[in-house]
Amino acid sequence: MKYDVIVDCYTDEPSGLGVPPFLSVHSRYIAGALNQKNIKYYYLTIDDLRYANGERNFRNSFNKRIINTTLNKNSVNKILENSDNIYVVMGCFVKYDYISAEPPSFLEVTKLLNKYKSKKFLFYSLGGSELTRENIRRIVPRGVFEEIIFGNTYNYFINEKQNKFKPNYDKLKSIGINSASILKHLARPVVIEIETSTGCNRKPGCTFCIEGMRGLPLSFRKIDDIVSEIKALYDKGALYFRLGRQPNFYAYMNCNPKKIEELFKKIWDSCSNIKTLHIDNVSPHNVNTAIGEKITEIVAKYTTEGNITPFGIESFDPTIREKCNLNGNLDDIHKSIAIINKYGKERGMNGLPKLLPGINIIFGLDGQTDKTLKYNLENFDKILKSGNWVRRVFVRKLTSPYGEQFDKYTEEELNEFKKWSSKIEEKFIIPMLKEVFPIGLEISDLRMEMFKDGNSILRQMATCPIRVVIKNTKLELDKFYKIKVIGYIGNRTILGALV
Repeated sequence: MKYDVIVDCYTDEPSGLGVPPFLSVHSRYIAGALNQKNIKYYYLTIDDLRYANGERNFRNSFNKRIINTTLNKNSVNKILENSDNIYVVMGCFVKYDYISAEPPSFLEVTKLLNKYKSKKFLFYSLGGSELTRENIRRIVPRGVFEEIIFGNTYNYFINEKQNKFKPNYDKLKSIGINSASILKHLARPVVIEIETSTGCNRKPGCTFCIEGMRGLPLSFRKIDDIVSEIKALYDKGALYFRLGRQPNFYAYMNCNPKKIEELFKKIWDSCSNIKTLHIDNVSPHNVNTAIGEKITEIVAKYTTEGNITPFGIESFDPTIREKCNLNGNLDDIHKSIAIINKYGKERGMNGLPKLLPGINIIFGLDGQTDKTLKYNLENFDKILKSGNWVRRVFVRKLTSPYGEQFDKYTEEELNEFKKWSSKIEEKFIIPMLKEVFPIGLEISDLRMEMFKDGNSILRQMATCPIRVVIKNTKLELDKFYKIKVIGYIGNRTILGALV
């Protein structure tokens, strides 16, 4: 019997995460489309291919290049040799040190797949527009792939002829339900990304943002469709979910608190034993309103502990904010941080606050000067002095919408970026870690994720979870532990001891 193969090379886009332990919508919806068409398929990760090619764990560490193998890892060559079609999903935009995953380069993917005779299709899901096609073709070896495909993966299978990024939520309902079949291939727990909406509620949006390049209208999935998809996954054993794939969760159903509460209520009514239910991106200008405050109260009430509202602040520099059309003014930002703290600062059963803001800062934006870092540090200091908490800070370089392969930074600029990162860590991140995670705090539900250099690294199954390092200890992979805080290492990383 013939079959197709999905090869997940991981994705990390501004409005959706698919780097393990997260499972993206892209691979999952291919699985759903194939299942709906009664086409047998196998799901593999890039880690499976590396394992089949001879990579193994290091002597005193786990090799993060092969941590995320599937139940199919010992049959990779046989599976690929006898397949009809191989669908490759990739597109990591953010150059980042992932704890237990290493997204591949185009060169590595093609090298590992080139020997198989099956037809190969590349889904570069993160492309900002059709212009991406020619840029990708510059670096993808010719003759390997039958086709390079952009946009929503499921649009390819339903023969959508219009904007490939435009959602077809009527067709997605059944595909989403059928995507639960992918779980039978997984070897370890994952946080499943659930698409709730597409498009940005700001017109025009931020000048550099990929969402604007896609030119999509604001579209919302029906509440019952979202719930049906989660229920199908939950019935197959999934317990960890994030409502993501949108630039601003608060904009769901045009910032409608009643609809947002209905969504949460129906999820819990259908799936009462979910262990993680979190959200993704939030715009500060939608928090600092009466409606935004009500939504905050709802999110804090119905989501699980350790949740974050990631704020795309990007810069506190007024010149940059004006040039790049960034959302909200400085007053909005600080008041929004206070509102999130008002409803979410209380600690839950696992030791973490229920809901706190996260902050994204970007280096390299239009209008950046020698004063930009000063503006950022001044506002971070203001947050510290306010007594409000922030769960995490990401400081990242501006990345080309075509992928990090097209980034061009001078050595001087890279050194300046390192200066930014170290200064923000010293002046804000470490002091804030000490506030949110004081010495002696006990934190539970931590999954053993990685063993490196004699140390165990644990994280919760959550949005942007804190990293816990237990030194000189090798714990069992995928088991869950409770720790107490004994020290601090750096950005999003603390020292722990087993309880």
